[in-house]
Amino acid sequence: MLDNQVKRTFANADVNSVIVLLSPPDDRREWALDRTARFVMFRVPFEHILSPVIFDEVEEATERKETKEYRVFPIQQSKLLEEGCETPSEEDADSATADKQSRAGLLIKNARYIGNKWGGKYLRAPDIYWTILEKGKGKLVRLGDVAEVRFGIKTGANEFFYLDDEKIREWGIEEEFLKPVIKSPRECKRIMIEPSDLKYHIFLCHKDKKELKGTAALEYIEWGESQGFHERPSCAGRARWCDLGVRPKAAINVNYLVDRVMRYFIKKDGFFVSDNFQEIHSYYDYPWSLAVSTNSSILQLFANVAGRSNFGGGLMKIQTYEVANLILTDPKLLRSEICRDVIYKAEKLELDGDDRKAMDEGVFDILNLTQGERDAVYEAVINLVEARLSKAGSV
Repeated sequence: MLDNQVKRTFANADVNSVIVLLSPPDDRREWALDRTARFVMFRVPFEHILSPVIFDEVEEATERKETKEYRVFPIQQSKLLEEGCETPSEEDADSATADKQSRAGLLIKNARYIGNKWGGKYLRAPDIYWTILEKGKGKLVRLGDVAEVRFGIKTGANEFFYLDDEKIREWGIEEEFLKPVIKSPRECKRIMIEPSDLKYHIFLCHKDKKELKGTAALEYIEWGESQGFHERPSCAGRARWCDLGVRPKAAINVNYLVDRVMRYFIKKDGFFVSDNFQEIHSYYDYPWSLAVSTNSSILQLFANVAGRSNFGGGLMKIQTYEVANLILTDPKLLRSEICRDVIYKAEKLELDGDDRKAMDEGVFDILNLTQGERDAVYEAVINLVEARLSKAGSV
């Protein structure tokens, strides 16, 4: 698999693309799992590496290697298969032999292949990514292991459900049907959400029309129907078109589309968000520790390795299930009171901000990163972000 860090592989493609070179099946083998796959990220435009010498070097590489022109990651195809399969049952695992070929054959017959982030891990991931995985054994968790990740509220008719103060005064809608909400990350001035940041309210009504007789809420619903909002697909599919359901507020919410920074905003008593966010519902009572762990440069690194940058301007998108699979430092290893103080002092956590470095200190200490490794984390994150944004502008 070949990709280019500085220039789109296919200039006219609407999404970022890679070149995949496949060889024909080998009749002498039942599987080709003992073969080596190579993932190559070129650091210069393709026209600068049109030399057989470079491709000979790539073909001969047996371990991760970096040069000024390229980075190559060789890996056995049986390993790729194992990483992309659901874990088999203990009974199946016990029946597998120690031989990798037998193990891979067992997976083919008994496991479901669900895929893996090849492009992120093997094309974009810098060396510090693998160092953190090694040093973080027993200290890293999936976000989905400590929290439920849910998509923000999808209304199907934003112009009906989101109201500013002027519209609320115009209709006189009762307070019980209005809840503060954040529509866009641009409304958030800091990582810590303040009540003054909540400029909009969302219309949340769980009552039938007959229960609403004589209310301004009923008049507003009937006006919405006169505009045809109730006929829109997302609205028409509900038992009551204007009822978005009863849902808990999440204390932490993260922006869905990422420009430079993936920010996990926090408000201890929770807040409602639009579908411009993903909701993070913690399984445990340590929101401050989780906020520090999710906002750390460690997770920024893993997010930029895993994320998809196929949006205009290099915007990165990470789907709900992908957010749940992001790796972070176990929040239970962080002291909640220290994390709370750090979050209160944090601003927007720009990639090179002093507030970010103050927040990262505790996370880096847990992972026992050297000063050189800490510097490498910052360098890697900035390089990944800049490469994503500059590549989008290379068309």
